[in-house]
Amino acid sequence: MMKQTLRLGFADAIITPKHPEYTYLDGYGFRLSPATEGVRDDLHAKVCAMVDGEKIFLLFSLDLIGLREDTYRLVSAQITDLTGVAREDMALSCIHTHAAPASGILDELPIDTDYFAYVGEVCGRAALRAIERACPVHASFAILPETLMTTHNRREGREVIDRSIRAVVFRNEKGKLCGVLASAACHAVVNTAYSISADWLVEFNKLSTDEIPYLFLQGRAADINPQLYLGLPIDELIERLGRELATPVEAFTKNAPQGAPLDGDLTRYYEVVRIPMKEMTDLDAVREEIARQSKSYRECSPEDIQKHFVLRQLQWYRHMEKMIEDGADFALRVPLQVLAIGKACVFLFIPFELLTLTGNKLEEMFVAAGFARETVYVCGYSNMTEGYLAPVEEFPYGGYEVAGAAHWYNIPEASPKSEPALLDWFFKVSEKLK
Repeated sequence: MMKQTLRLGFADAIITPKHPEYTYLDGYGFRLSPATEGVRDDLHAKVCAMVDGEKIFLLFSLDLIGLREDTYRLVSAQITDLTGVAREDMALSCIHTHAAPASGILDELPIDTDYFAYVGEVCGRAALRAIERACPVHASFAILPETLMTTHNRREGREVIDRSIRAVVFRNEKGKLCGVLASAACHAVVNTAYSISADWLVEFNKLSTDEIPYLFLQGRAADINPQLYLGLPIDELIERLGRELATPVEAFTKNAPQGAPLDGDLTRYYEVVRIPMKEMTDLDAVREEIARQSKSYRECSPEDIQKHFVLRQLQWYRHMEKMIEDGADFALRVPLQVLAIGKACVFLFIPFELLTLTGNKLEEMFVAAGFARETVYVCGYSNMTEGYLAPVEEFPYGGYEVAGAAHWYNIPEASPKSEPALLDWFFKVSEKLK
């Protein structure tokens, strides 16, 4: 029997801001002040280091809402400085909690650059611990029999939904638990307070330690929300929803078999790809809309939250006006990334808020390439989060996911050409992995 060459190591660290009273939170348009209620629960940065000879890949699970280009480059550069691992050989996947420091998701919120530099430093040090701990592992993959029954598709009239919970348990050759990885699809949108929190995923964090981390990868969650138990206090609500995920993962971890040795070549693909977006060419129409939004803004009372919402629309149209005047390309350029370990498993890292339909298409693509369904991880909110990627089927319905969200991101709206461009890149990679 040939000696197993691939080694995995894990670590968990805390990235809670030191000064929440100065920290603006991302994710809800109605928040107009910092985290005045302090820290509800700690934010974590967890890492799985995959080491194959001279090749290293770092997979991070971060308790952040997502990263825009500047914060992505800052955090990854800090990690590279400490570890020597290039940006292309790491994935920064965010759990998408709406109670984490502002990172650029809601455009024009104050961003604490020092905080994100600190996050990168903590991640780099955690990665060094994980690399040092790396050892041959056995892996037990599963789609659990339990599902997230409280989730629903918030796009009215749509039945498409992914309630599944994926998990993989890693043990060393002697059967000792090294780390756990799980994935599901649901927005972390329960904690609407002015407090820092991992939201309902705090219940998953309670299982995690630096010695035995539990990593969570958010899936195709952009159109998925939890169905709330109305009337429950927020702490009880967070616990109930969080245990729906944490309890079955904890049970699987205790009962999972040793699994097969995890080995195989680390195959990595990373490319900055042009994704076409909706092009706006009618400058007169945009200027007319600016005039309407300006009038609405002036008519709103300073005490009315609607004034804030109107300003977001006004700023978006002004941004579109400038793009037209400059002759700018309305396409986005985003990093697309795949990591495969032989035919044992594959991870797809998507730099968008990913709707269910698109996630399902990507999963089927890699199942067709020969990967077992339970070993395919489709991860939204990874590396960068550049708005919602609307499937072509959704455009007749319109709505926030198709158009409105882009105004908060301050980017062009998606077009029917956006999703096909992304799918085409991943299809070409899946063909190479057959």
